[in-house]
Amino acid sequence: MKPRFFKLPVLMLVISALIVVACSPLPPRRAMPRPTPTEQLIDAEQIAGEVMAYLMEVVLGRAGNPAGRSAWATRGLNLPLDFDLVSKRMFGPVPLRAELMVLDTNILGLSEVLLMAIRLFLVHKLNRGDEVGLAAMIRCKGLFAPGSRDAQKAELAAMNLTDTEFRFLKEVFQSEPAFLRYMEHPFLVSTLRRIGVAEQDAFTLSADQSANYRRWACPSRRPLQPSPVTIAILPSMNSMFDASPGPARGVIPSREYQTVQDHLKNAILERLVRKHLDSGRTDRTKRHPVFFTPERPMVIHPGNAGRVIEDVCPKADFTVIILGKNVYRALHIDPENDIYPHEKRIYLDVDDIRYQQIGDEIETIVNAIMPVLTAAASDPVF
Repeated sequence: MKPRFFKLPVLMLVISALIVVACSPLPPRRAMPRPTPTEQLIDAEQIAGEVMAYLMEVVLGRAGNPAGRSAWATRGLNLPLDFDLVSKRMFGPVPLRAELMVLDTNILGLSEVLLMAIRLFLVHKLNRGDEVGLAAMIRCKGLFAPGSRDAQKAELAAMNLTDTEFRFLKEVFQSEPAFLRYMEHPFLVSTLRRIGVAEQDAFTLSADQSANYRRWACPSRRPLQPSPVTIAILPSMNSMFDASPGPARGVIPSREYQTVQDHLKNAILERLVRKHLDSGRTDRTKRHPVFFTPERPMVIHPGNAGRVIEDVCPKADFTVIILGKNVYRALHIDPENDIYPHEKRIYLDVDDIRYQQIGDEIETIVNAIMPVLTAAASDPVF
């Protein structure tokens, strides 16, 4: 059966992805003197790591609902680094789970022992102002594998870990060996460096440079029939993608997602036609927008939307970000700062598009691009 990625509600999608990839055969390793951060991860795993990087910001109180950030930043500080304790708390009644995490029905996917254990370690580090030597951890990652020896004093010093922290992380990684490979994911490494829990060195700075979506950028060449307006439609934390056939092991939009995307494009075009007819113009066909629609989900939220759009389609006149079902509930989208008219973008829930509940949003998009179309009406190029 063809695997589906992230087919769970809200931000639980990353957990589903990790389960899928942990059960998949790993590609063969190549001997390299200095491996780049994600050369061993297939596309589905890379996407899972990108989502997890955002989740880490949420559970450390750096993103998500502002009302819960202070609680996330301190929850569990009174607990020791004990993996058995974490497991018992997470599988126990609600009051025990609340000692480790902020109970939020919008991010149910965070109620995983693995993620909460890593969060507990990071919260302790942040509270003490300690930074982890990630580059040293990568060099010593064999020490975290099952059956490996304990770390020596010099190795602990290089990783900036106490013996207790090392043993705790070793138990965490041994509970899910596949997770070890995410230690080199550029988005995760970059996030940990940015929030102050990873040492700033050549390794983490290199991850910063790699943590982008430029590979999926809008083509620079002009279309055969140029248009004055480009609308980017970007999927964010969206579960509606399938495994691609063949050895590449990538992802492709599902038929369901393509249908939703077509609904959105058609709604925009139909509203433009009505707008042109209402204005008495007859040359409307010359002024239709072109759409940029990358075929891979990304992780786009108000905290990084500007950077991502600059990476993938900097010349877009407007951007529509299609969020997975109910993902918007786990984001903090400030209407006074994060969307049109303050920014040339809006966020749409995939179900709102599917069930045609986006009339106001379509009007917003059309009103945003109409000035450009009107200005181009007298331009002979268009």
